[in-house]
Amino acid sequence: MARPRLQKRFTDQSVERLKYDPTSAPPSGRMEIEDELCPGLVLRVTPRGTKSFSVIYKVPGEGGANSNGRLITGAQHRITLGATPPLALKQAREEARKIMQTATEGVDPRDDRRERNLIRHSNTFEKASARFVELELKPNVKKWADIQSLLKRHVEPEWCDMPVQDLRRRDVHELLDELVANEKTSIAIEVRKHLSRFFNWAVDREIVSSSPIHGMRRGDLKPNEDAGRALTDPELRYIWNAAGSLLYPFGSMYQLLMLTGQRRNEWAAASRSEISAEKRLLEVPKARYKGKRDHIVPISDEAWAIFAKLPIWEGNDYFIFSTQDGTVPVSGFSQAKRRLDAASLSAIQVDNAEAELSYFRVHDFRVTCETRLASLGFNQEIRDAVLGHAKPGLQKTYNKHQYLDEKRAALDAYAKHIAEVVK
Repeated sequence: MARPRLQKRFTDQSVERLKYDPTSAPPSGRMEIEDELCPGLVLRVTPRGTKSFSVIYKVPGEGGANSNGRLITGAQHRITLGATPPLALKQAREEARKIMQTATEGVDPRDDRRERNLIRHSNTFEKASARFVELELKPNVKKWADIQSLLKRHVEPEWCDMPVQDLRRRDVHELLDELVANEKTSIAIEVRKHLSRFFNWAVDREIVSSSPIHGMRRGDLKPNEDAGRALTDPELRYIWNAAGSLLYPFGSMYQLLMLTGQRRNEWAAASRSEISAEKRLLEVPKARYKGKRDHIVPISDEAWAIFAKLPIWEGNDYFIFSTQDGTVPVSGFSQAKRRLDAASLSAIQVDNAEAELSYFRVHDFRVTCETRLASLGFNQEIRDAVLGHAKPGLQKTYNKHQYLDEKRAALDAYAKHIAEVVK
């Protein structure tokens, strides 16, 4: 005859203090105690002290019905709820009551749990994020591949096999904290932004019931709305010389960005067919320009001297900055910026071994350009034309002047200023 199961009125403290007692354990070696307040809820304790909750139940009607039509209960079933900790007593009681209520209705809860577990484990972060890219990003986001790469590099290694349903706010905080600790705050900002979109998509698809990011407070990850800063003349000199030490493709590309004040991709993705040698112009087509309009950049003598030294490949459609003979545009900007930072710091410390390099972005070359053009006496309209800013208000509708001569004069003056600073 089986030994009757011990009963005890559980409390959080009694569960925590409970020790394995071999005199109370069955031949299997695991001690089992039933909760008096929730009959059917059982706490198992192994000889090693591991504790876990399970629920014991029977299903009326599973054994058929007798001649009087009375339902016959079937065999006894057990569902393991989980180890404690982390499973708390209150949560275990709630889950046990749900299971036993389902069983009294003639339904074996194991079937529902199997289905839910199947859904849960078929929606790991790796699998769900792959569907997110295919169904949400590719049809709606032009640079979907950048977001996919970001998630694969900075999120998947941590969450790859975790069911999305199991991810909690603490998991998101830990992921972001690690990025911030490794001085990747800008990446953390992007990760948070795209994870927010991912979880909202998962909620809409009923993969999860709520987003763990909703309402998250991270004062350290506020988007940087600062347009940047203007570099000082000494900084310009150190960074210019550091760029020269990087050689092609990034060294010459950085120097052209400094001389022209353009966005990075306006030079990084430029093809030879967009350069007019006769007029000395870079003509950026609206298909790849941020403002969705053609943009013309006059090339000063100083900038042309750099362009003239770039490699030449066959044809007229090759990319002028490339590591694959012009067949694809240059990439690897993050690594290149780290090299530029290191070279700039080395240049500064030649003059002062204790000096530090103040943080700057490549975008700061544009801020520096506009700031210097203002100090050189060029008005806002000309500065906006040089940088490719959209004309304000009715100017956009009625002012069709392209300011080509004014832009050339401004960039010529700015290039001469840079040449004086860096010599």
